Amino acid sequence: MTSLLIVDDHRLLTQALRIALQAEGFDVLVADEPDHDLVLALTRVHRPDLVLLDLMLGADRHGAALIAPLAQLTAVLVLTGTTDRAALGRCLELGAIGVTSKADPFDRLLERIQAAASGGRVLSVSDREDLLAAHVEHRLAEHKRLSAFRSLSPREREVLGYVANGMSADAIAERTYVSVPTIRTHIQAIFRKLDVNSQVAAVARVHEAGWSLDTSLN
Repeated sequence: MTSLLIVDDHRLLTQALRIALQAEGFDVLVADEPDHDLVLALTRVHRPDLVLLDLMLGADRHGAALIAPLAQLTAVLVLTGTTDRAALGRCLELGAIGVTSKADPFDRLLERIQAAASGGRVLSVSDREDLLAAHVEHRLAEHKRLSAFRSLSPREREVLGYVANGMSADAIAERTYVSVPTIRTHIQAIFRKLDVNSQVAAVARVHEAGWSLDTSLN
């Protein structure tokens, strides 16, 4: 009997899937708690032939972090509501054998699960290549978007963090026990690397890029 592990905290869907798949002769186990360690432990113990993995597990858990470790143990089919092609391509790059949408008609969803469980193809070659290409394109765009920030030194990142929180050069100098001229030198270096000419423009670049400064302001 083919065994499946459903990892999804949407209990209504998992109940419906479980009933339908059991009716098709599958042995079905459900993990409806967003605990990564528990999911991996269940997979190691029960060794399912296929894991159906939701991408969003609770408010702060992302299923993508489970794909690579699960893929080392068994086949993983991502079951998701997202339509972000770059995110879907990343799932494939991480080791998922396919992705399928929760928005699909239920009978089509079952067909894809059955195909995956039997070792069949879930995605066409062209669809798979298109999703992987979307992920690569997104990754390159992200690298380009953040490259200027990555060129900042640790001290420059710290100073930019204070600037982004509205502090003047004098206030930053007092806070960091560094001279005002040195802080101004750091600020000018930041302007040059971010290709801006004012603190306002630098802060705008921070917000535009979604850059995380990781600076403690306590």
